[in-house]
Amino acid sequence: MLLSEKSIAWLISNLRTNDFGELFSTELASTRMRAGVCISGCKNVGLNVLSPNYREPFHDPDIVFMAKFVPDSNTGQYLDDSGVRRQIWLDKINKLKSKNKVLLLDYTDNHFSKEGIVGDFYREIKPAVSGLILPSEKMKKNIDREWDGFTKVIPEPVEVDFLEPDRQKPDYSEMTALWFGHNSNLGFLMKYIATSIHNNPPRRLIILTNNMPTQVVRQGATLAPKGLEIKLGQWSLDNMRKAAKVSHYALIPSEKNNPRKSGVSPGRLLTSMALGLPVIAEPLDSYLPFKEFFAFTDSDRAKELAKDPKIYHGKVKEVQGIIRRSYTVSAIEEEWVKVVRECL
Repeated sequence: MLLSEKSIAWLISNLRTNDFGELFSTELASTRMRAGVCISGCKNVGLNVLSPNYREPFHDPDIVFMAKFVPDSNTGQYLDDSGVRRQIWLDKINKLKSKNKVLLLDYTDNHFSKEGIVGDFYREIKPAVSGLILPSEKMKKNIDREWDGFTKVIPEPVEVDFLEPDRQKPDYSEMTALWFGHNSNLGFLMKYIATSIHNNPPRRLIILTNNMPTQVVRQGATLAPKGLEIKLGQWSLDNMRKAAKVSHYALIPSEKNNPRKSGVSPGRLLTSMALGLPVIAEPLDSYLPFKEFFAFTDSDRAKELAKDPKIYHGKVKEVQGIIRRSYTVSAIEEEWVKVVRECL
């Protein structure tokens, strides 16, 4: 059978529809920038990609990628909620195994070692797994006790249009910092607001996230420096670009020793710099190849950057060249397509 005659599919949690369009517009970065990028790359080179979660009886994929398994969103807004997703996916995976087809996990967290129903699910399907797609080299190290089979590291791409770091923006009397990310990371920012941001605080902090956690941000603001104006907004690509245009630098607080964060890709760091923003960030493992281009949280360099972000404009300009060469959507699409060609 020719490669073009074989079919590729994805199993993806928390989708409202079976349409490809949702993958490319969802606020869930792990879906948009991993499953979405893989699918767009495969379609661009003429490979046959089945609709998400391939529901038709005649669908018989040769290779299936599995995104993070979520048993139930507890919101009632997604397909296959209410606990039925587990059996639907198990049936599909068992069928793949019986036909010696390929199952690749998009493995962005070490689920094999986790307790609970999600970890149980991953351990149950492990005999059917052909390989793991990982977001970082650190994640590859994290799983060496649980997995010794095929692995491939593919980070998330930078999906934004580039902005010049020297573009016109408000003067320093209106110093503005930007934080964007999933609300599961908001706790790191709230801790930062209560501690580190007190060293040379900005005039304004823009927070862009999902589900509008107003109460959490309101509570965090009580520990913020006096006079800090906090603006909370809904994350979207358009809102992020608009916020970046009026911001002087970006913040990415985290915890480098937190197992949940140690294996992440450099996506948020590179996106911030593609948007022309100097960055103060936790030195996560995947960020370290770019350590000369950003300031570590709580360092002297971070204090200097917070006072005068433009001293980092040259570094941001330099790293944008690296991003353009290796981390654009088209570059990462090629990495996914290579995996498909290798496994089929």
